[in-house]
Amino acid sequence: MTGAHELWFSRPAAEWTEALPLGNGTLGAMVFGGPHTERLQLNDGTAWSGSPASEDVPPRVDPATAAAALTEAREAIERADYAAADRALRRLQHRHSQTYLPFADLVVALSGEGAVGDYRRSLDLATATHTTAYRLDGAEVRHRTFISHRDAVLVHELVSAAPGGVALTVALSSLLRAEAAPAGDGTLGLLLTMPADVAPSHDDWAEPVVYSDAPGASLRGAVALSVEHDGTAVPAATDAAAPALRIEGASRVVLRLATATTFAGIARTPEGTAEGAHAAAAERVRRAGSRTVDELHERHVAEHSALYARTELQVGSPVDAPLDERILSGNAHPGGPIAADPALAALAFNFGRYLLISSSRPGGAPANLQGIWNDSLQPPWSSNYTTNINVEMNYWLAEATDLPECAEPLYDLIDGLARTGRRTARELYAAPGWVAHHNTDVWGYTLPVGYGTHDPKWAFWPMAGPWLVRHLWERVLHGGSDEFACTRAWEPVRSAAEFALAWLVEQPDGTLGTNPSTSPENQFTTPDGGIGSVARSSTYDLVVLADLFDILVGLADRLGRSDDPIVRQARAARTRIPGPRIGREGLVQEWADDFDYPDPTHRHVAHLYFLHPSDWRPDPALHAATSRSLDARGDESTGWALAWKLLMRTRLREPEKASALLRLFFRDMTVDRGPWIGGVYPNLFCAHPPFQIDGNFGLVAGLAECLVQSQWGTLDLLPSVPAELGTGRVRGLIARPGIRVDLEWSDESGEPRLVEARLQATGPSGEGTHVVRCGGEERIITLGGDAVLLTPDLFQPELADGTRRT
Repeated sequence: MTGAHELWFSRPAAEWTEALPLGNGTLGAMVFGGPHTERLQLNDGTAWSGSPASEDVPPRVDPATAAAALTEAREAIERADYAAADRALRRLQHRHSQTYLPFADLVVALSGEGAVGDYRRSLDLATATHTTAYRLDGAEVRHRTFISHRDAVLVHELVSAAPGGVALTVALSSLLRAEAAPAGDGTLGLLLTMPADVAPSHDDWAEPVVYSDAPGASLRGAVALSVEHDGTAVPAATDAAAPALRIEGASRVVLRLATATTFAGIARTPEGTAEGAHAAAAERVRRAGSRTVDELHERHVAEHSALYARTELQVGSPVDAPLDERILSGNAHPGGPIAADPALAALAFNFGRYLLISSSRPGGAPANLQGIWNDSLQPPWSSNYTTNINVEMNYWLAEATDLPECAEPLYDLIDGLARTGRRTARELYAAPGWVAHHNTDVWGYTLPVGYGTHDPKWAFWPMAGPWLVRHLWERVLHGGSDEFACTRAWEPVRSAAEFALAWLVEQPDGTLGTNPSTSPENQFTTPDGGIGSVARSSTYDLVVLADLFDILVGLADRLGRSDDPIVRQARAARTRIPGPRIGREGLVQEWADDFDYPDPTHRHVAHLYFLHPSDWRPDPALHAATSRSLDARGDESTGWALAWKLLMRTRLREPEKASALLRLFFRDMTVDRGPWIGGVYPNLFCAHPPFQIDGNFGLVAGLAECLVQSQWGTLDLLPSVPAELGTGRVRGLIARPGIRVDLEWSDESGEPRLVEARLQATGPSGEGTHVVRCGGEERIITLGGDAVLLTPDLFQPELADGTRRT
């Protein structure tokens, strides 16, 4: 079991991407496991630069300028002057979304440089506990670290068997503007000020990090730490921004730490002071101090296990070797990492679920580009929410692997964007409803980014809303209640459809389309040999808007609101939106015009949205064109794109293609392979590169769909299992419309064969009759309150007497 639920190393972390992550949904830590100096790099998921006022920093485009720019762009597109359309749309651009920040560092430095032996550091996924154990000059030393969601504290325990104990210094510091909080007996703290503005690292700014004392311009925060020990406290060298405590002769030291900020919710103005945040954090530490470490750990494990233990993948045999060595050894295997070590796939699956549990919990902020783990003031892409694939991919696993609670912060972000995006829809597009573009943050930023200089291929994309609300619909499809449909899904979906109806324009043939239109981050070759990114009716636009209208109609039918005027308009408009077109080379066209592309292997495949994340079942011609389109794009890509292609190949029932993608996904990224070539770092974090967590989450969703699919009205068992997975079992996958699936299979015959499956309705929506498909055979199964066991003989095409089973 350790092979599927433990990451371990035989050496300390030398790089951030070798450290191991802990988190409770808000408080995060990267643990390095240094034997002489232990570093815990800390994050608070609510610590961002700026505030809602950031969206009003000039220059914000006025409605008249926006209307003129749109008219100019549309007219330019009609005459195929794509460069002029590009220039016009740049006039809509504001500045940038805000940045997710590092919070603090906690360092435990032991005196001396004693000899280290028998070293091992590990992360137990099942208990969310980090352990570092070694001998220091022959004496056993053990560190145990965990972050409790239930008690909202980080606990770090050090135990030493050294005669006379150890001497050590405990210190806090931060990259933010910091000062020491008032200290008591055995306590340390920091008062922090977040910047009012942080520019993206890829933009050249003279002053990229700006602080402000203006009220409401930025967050304040704090760290509170208590130090319990059996040694002697002595004066420690310290300064006003890095408080420290020196302890001598200790055999046991326990640190309890909490963080807090003045964050008051998505898209809401900060409330409070740094001193108030420190008081809140110190109270959590005080309450935790009334319990022993073992009591805190027991409470932590019980709460974590209630989520983590719901679902588990097991393939291959457990491998008791350091993770970095497993990755390197697998990469040296001619068949690839998973052929060499199938259990590595199970570990990555379980690790991905662990990461979502650790980075996204109700009441907190959603997981961003790096989850909740970041050590830089200017992280790549601001470690923000990128809405043209990345934040959505973070949550694809939530329904399929039974973590619906973890998606609640995403719903909060959607609610926030639906509020702030009304102003943007009104001012930029003179439209009702709400709109958001390709970058956002915890303040609900909805404007196009770019300062008037960025390429519209990413900066102009008013289509985030329809993609985001797909997640609300997935909750409904996977057993969500009528109350959820009514109170969480209805208004954001309906309002997004309002904007969509206003945005669609009638085409010369009477159909509806979009103009101007981009296809996320891709470009095309213009008739004059130039490069463009803005044209008419990208396939993504048409598919996602049709999907949005289908979702609205489905919600209305469920809630008895079919006579709602927006629903009626959406139903009528849906019939006028053309489906995906197949171009002259047999590929799915990316725009209404059949362009050539300067980068035919581009990483984004949003024009295939209908296959995934939507649930259209392509007819044979579109199926073939979709497969050819993926072939033309090629397998090679960033980490997240490999995961997305894996999902698409599984839906096309192409397990051999899924195998090729798995081989690439687990590449060793200690080697510099270039900016658009993904893989995994030694700690199993996914590389864009650099690190982006979306690939970790997308892989989980892809592996789940290799084993169970339910998007086309049937429950498909083992639809697209890569050969490398061999024999295995999975427990706790969730299929539409709310069915828990436990599954075991064997590959003794050279291909996956069902051993047994157990189905159970998760609630009333999953009860009734369902079509179950396995090995090309379909059967009707009735589910009530009890589980139903399915065995291979049920799916044999013939009965024992040779007659055809019906």
